[in-house]
Amino acid sequence: LYNRALRRDPTLQGKVVLRLTIAPDGSVTACEIVSSELGDADLEQKLVQRVKLFRFEARSGSVEPITTTKPIDFFPA
Repeated sequence: LYNRALRRDPTLQGKVVLRLTIAPDGSVTACEIVSSELGDADLEQKLVQRVKLFRFEARSGSVEPITTTKPIDFFPA
């Protein structure tokens, strides 16, 4: 996603902080942008949608959903 966005804007860079909630079955039940330096709403929306497709390792037993933040730095290679 980022590489495609770079083709439109080669100067695109910055940090995005996501807040995501992971259910006991490993699915991402919520994801939102806490902060972003990218300034590209289209890319930010696509990132959120992509993260919602992630699957983490399932946890057995009576485990509560986990909410965490994840910073991601985007810089052209």
